[in-house]
Amino acid sequence: MGKRHDWSLTACIFLLLSLALQIHCSSQTRFPSHKRGVGLSGDTSHFNSIRRENVLSLKEKDLIKQLPGQPSVSFRQYGGYVAVNEPASRFLYYYFVEAIKPNKSTPLVLWFNGGPACSSVGLGAFEELGPFRVHSDGKTLFRNPYSWNNEANMLFFEGPVTVGFSYSSTPFDAEKFGEQGDKLTAEDNYMFFVNWLERFPEYKGREIYIAGESYAGHYIPELAQIILHRNKQTFINLQGILIGNPGLDVLTEHDNENEFMLSHGLVTQKDIEESNKVCLGDSFNMEECTKIMVAKFDYTDSKVLDIYNIYALVCQNSTLSSEPKKCTTIMEVDPCRSNYVKAYLNRENVQEAMHANTTKLPYEWKSCNEDLNYLWNETDKDASMIPILHELMGKGVRVMIYSGDVDLAVPFTATVAVLKEMNLTVVKEWRPWFTGGQLGGFTEDYKGNLTYATVKGAGHMVPTDQPIHALNIFTSFIRNTPLPQTP
Repeated sequence: MGKRHDWSLTACIFLLLSLALQIHCSSQTRFPSHKRGVGLSGDTSHFNSIRRENVLSLKEKDLIKQLPGQPSVSFRQYGGYVAVNEPASRFLYYYFVEAIKPNKSTPLVLWFNGGPACSSVGLGAFEELGPFRVHSDGKTLFRNPYSWNNEANMLFFEGPVTVGFSYSSTPFDAEKFGEQGDKLTAEDNYMFFVNWLERFPEYKGREIYIAGESYAGHYIPELAQIILHRNKQTFINLQGILIGNPGLDVLTEHDNENEFMLSHGLVTQKDIEESNKVCLGDSFNMEECTKIMVAKFDYTDSKVLDIYNIYALVCQNSTLSSEPKKCTTIMEVDPCRSNYVKAYLNRENVQEAMHANTTKLPYEWKSCNEDLNYLWNETDKDASMIPILHELMGKGVRVMIYSGDVDLAVPFTATVAVLKEMNLTVVKEWRPWFTGGQLGGFTEDYKGNLTYATVKGAGHMVPTDQPIHALNIFTSFIRNTPLPQTP
């Protein structure tokens, strides 16, 4: 969503409880070789030998004529695989939707979900900000009028390898990958984008923005940093980054989550004091901390409370309906939506239309790869993104961070604490912003082109919970205009 399976006090509960229950797959899995067209090399000079008509042919092959159950639309969609290494063995799947009213200057936006190891296609495109949502029958789609392709060309891709439809054609050592989780992911993300631009050369030189949520708080700054460092080799016109409910500095965030829980009546002051005695700092005791958390915070189980939106309903019946539910609208969030998306993306006709799973992977599509998340490098997870953010701002990259204000996974109190840790200078103080006369949340601007905004009534997945406010934030960011200050 990036669903966030890390760091928060409540998320720790899930991890501790699941350790005894999970049976992890072998760290080495062999995948079938790629069968569609030419894998594009991570070495950008390789493209000099590819004739233009062959590049266009790859793009044309990726054109999605129509998704099963899709309402009529005017924009084009593409889907396919791009190789990210040499020799070609790691392939990342992408889904690209052009802007509804494109022109030669319409920006290109890359979207990341988090996890780490969660799908930007299933979550970002089909649950949040893409042009379609999936009906309760798991086989038909309906339009999202607040899709971000109202404003920009949107590129979603699934990474790292083994997430969603992405795969390796050679044995993939997940444990070895875990040793360099963030680093290898950033390199693959960069090579994916460089190679994708060779397939879609009309976007070279366009204004580029990188957006996402949750653990994308790592993915996005790290990719942006690589782009800037290598811009003399391959120029990418990066203008800004936009991150929702981000994981930026785990230690600071963890220390400021309790404030949110206490202020929303989820725990008592006594609960917090008792857990802090054995769960923080030098006094940390795994066994005692686990006992206390299980005893006092077991309500955070997803069957009782959705930690990604504490006021949302939880899914109580995951069975698909024979027909789409009546009166389905974007504004009424279905708590079982993830089940519909999973069913849809595992349909053979859908995969064929999207040019996905062309090698017939030995597992079904799912929104997150829990095994890869579990093996992710803990040092990387704990790393602070503050130095990279300062570097990006110093080089003129605009930064906007936003928080749904009812998210427990990465609560706004934690993000505000990170901003304080950055020691920024306020240039426009805390104030309300509006969408269509309704309060959207609050915002503050800082020296160095960083803006922070909260979104009223939204959880971890802001475009899902508050699609109109989310589009307002996105549009304001892309156009570099302030959020509306009057009702």
